[in-house]
Formats: sequence, C-alpha cells, structure tokens
Amino acid sequence: MSRRMRGFVAILVGGLTLAACVSDGASLGDATPLPSGSVPLPRPAPKFVAVAPAPAMPTWRHLPEPVSAQQFDQDKAKCTKLANSAPGVGPPAVKFYLAFTKCMRSEGYEATASL
Repeated sequence: MSRRMRGFVAILVGGLTLAACVSDGASLGDATPLPSGSVPLPRPAPKFVAVAPAPAMPTWRHLPEPVSAQQFDQDKAKCTKLANSAPGVGPPAVKFYLAFTKCMRSEGYEATASL
C-alpha cells in the first residue's frame, strides 16, 4: 500500500473512530415518555466535533533539475487553483491535499518530506 493511501486510510479511520466515540451521554434506556398534552422542546444544537487536521504539506523539489523560484510559485499557484476546485466527496482538506499532490507530481515535482 502506498504512503499516500496509508495516510488517507489513517485519516479516514481516525475520523470514523472520533465520530463513533463522541456521545452526549444520553441513552435510550434513560428516556421517559412525555405527557400526552405537552409539546416537546427543541433539541439542543449539536456539539462541535473537531476534525482531524489535514496532512502536513510536504516540501517539493523538481526533477530532474531544480527550477527557478518564480517557476515554482507559478506551478504551485496553478496546482492550488486546480485543487481548490477539485470535485469529489469527503473532507475538503483531504480533497485539496490529494488533488494538489497529484498536480505537483504531474508538473515534475517530488515530495521530499515524509508524509
């Protein structure tokens, strides 16, 4: 399994685990029936659940030879624009990361930091 896939699976499993563990303490066994003439009160707003942070962006180097800072900035801006409009399902940070990484690799860059 590739490093990118392992990272994605780890984020997915972590998010699902976090979502499964969050509970407001109410259980169905503690519920009491309402009197027939009463109007039920609205439910409280759901509590904010922190999402797992997006993977850290790696540093990039161009292969087979380095490019100028201006060229790197242009390529990075192009990939950022493309990644911000990437379609798909899932958390926006994960969609951005996957689309940005794919774009940078297609432009000839290689990630130099471990993911």
